[in-house]
Amino acid sequence: MSVSRLSILATAFRGGFILIVCLCTASGLIGQVILSEIMSNPAGGETSIPGGDSNEFIELYNTGTDTVDLSGWTFDDGDSDDELIYASFIMSPLPDDPDGIYDTMLLPPGGYAIILDPEYIDPANDQPYDWPAGAVILTIATTTDLGGSRLATTDPITLYNNVGVPIDSFPNPFDPGDGVSAERTAPVQTADWSASIALSGSTPGYRNSHWPFASDLSLDSLTTPENPATTSPVTVLAHIKNVGESGFDGGKVYLFRDTLETEVLDSANTGYLGVGESGEIALTADVADGSYHFCARLSGDDNPMNDEAILAVFVGPTGWPICITEIMFKPFTGEPEWIELYNWGEQAIDLSGWRAGDAVDLYDIPDTVLSPESFLVLCADTAAFADTICEGAILLEPSNWPALNNDNDIVRLFDSDGLPRHSVGYDESAMGNCMDYGISAEVVEIGNSSVGCSPAGSTPGCENAIWLVRPDKCDVDADPNPFDPSEGPTIIDINLPGTGITVAIYDRLGRKLVTLADPETPKGLSFPWDGRDSSGQVLPAGMYILFAKDSESNSAKTVIAIKGGR
Repeated sequence: MSVSRLSILATAFRGGFILIVCLCTASGLIGQVILSEIMSNPAGGETSIPGGDSNEFIELYNTGTDTVDLSGWTFDDGDSDDELIYASFIMSPLPDDPDGIYDTMLLPPGGYAIILDPEYIDPANDQPYDWPAGAVILTIATTTDLGGSRLATTDPITLYNNVGVPIDSFPNPFDPGDGVSAERTAPVQTADWSASIALSGSTPGYRNSHWPFASDLSLDSLTTPENPATTSPVTVLAHIKNVGESGFDGGKVYLFRDTLETEVLDSANTGYLGVGESGEIALTADVADGSYHFCARLSGDDNPMNDEAILAVFVGPTGWPICITEIMFKPFTGEPEWIELYNWGEQAIDLSGWRAGDAVDLYDIPDTVLSPESFLVLCADTAAFADTICEGAILLEPSNWPALNNDNDIVRLFDSDGLPRHSVGYDESAMGNCMDYGISAEVVEIGNSSVGCSPAGSTPGCENAIWLVRPDKCDVDADPNPFDPSEGPTIIDINLPGTGITVAIYDRLGRKLVTLADPETPKGLSFPWDGRDSSGQVLPAGMYILFAKDSESNSAKTVIAIKGGR
């Protein structure tokens, strides 16, 4: 049935009009053009941002296989009927973007038409949109504003063809936010609309940000089993999901040293993922000690917008070495509060950009470099600091100071990337009956968060009076890691100061899978692991925890990644 035939029938049989429209819609002759995106709340609006309401637009999309002539088509927002016209008919000069087609009413299959406000070309407007080549640019011939008096976020919109047949509608308007468009969530006549998730806030002339791609892997996040990582190489897990419309095989993940993406540290194929399936890809970063922003990128799919993830990691021989060791929260009258930090690592750490504070506020730590095995005391008032500070310790006064509570609080430490590095809380349950003036809360062990009362009252810039033991240099290693059991075992090296070594493999839920060494195992032993559990079965690909402990309660752990297996 042609459009002209439909016009005749609609005129002759008004009583059968609805039936005729339904039949034509079902046959695909009507309805292949849809409302796909509506910008009724452009950035600025009633503010001072240039453009404002002049940047409203309505987008149409041709879902069919035939070119559609939009001559005589209209839309209604409840205020007025606006007739569509090609942009060059009334716009002079034309919009700045040279990629649009400004002199046609023909919308090709798979094509987009953008209906602009006539005042989009106003010299005061910033013309913010950049549409692709081939986008059909239209405007309206009936008024100077879309919708007669501008589009509103409460306006329902109905699209009509040249004989007044309703083609599509946006029946449930909503406010997606300033500078954000409402997008149809799929390229069909669904009633589902949502706020655009595009970084620019809208996608005029482009695929909607919610529309699924045929092949689309999403790189959701990067994690590492240990952060800080005590040794290199570091295992980085890329968490991916197939959010496309079909199964996908052929993607690849690249791990870069930093966000500049100039040096590839490792890469791996994603393997096959069915629709909705998720997976983990183990990557290896063999880097020197230091702080990094690892960046991973997916390749091979259709959608580049969800293919990147970033992870901040510190790599060092003792993990992240800066920690809170002592808190003077209830000093004697006239004396200041203070917080003690300690670098128990083997490298000097630049504290520029670091922040410390309580549960509510954080304040900048004055720029300084803290040497290995050295203390830093942050004090509310260095002039009033009456305690004896140990030789070599640094005493600094931040420009602002969080007033610590006398009964309970938490002290937090953040690095220059804004990442939490340590926190220590204190209250009556931890301090008992010694929460008195002039008595500090000492961390009982380096890197721990448990506190107790200082037997010495306080020890600013000195070793804590209640320290149990300074951590020994303990480590455990596996090489190669990751490894494929079908290609041979990984060799495990254990370095613990005590005797009676116990070594076991655990899964990520903490369940023991196999014991590799018992307390009779001598120190300094290296031995292979073939990737099997206690029943002799080869474990599936994934991440496993190797934990070693000696008779003196020294311990070390690392993560082993299996690439093969059943």
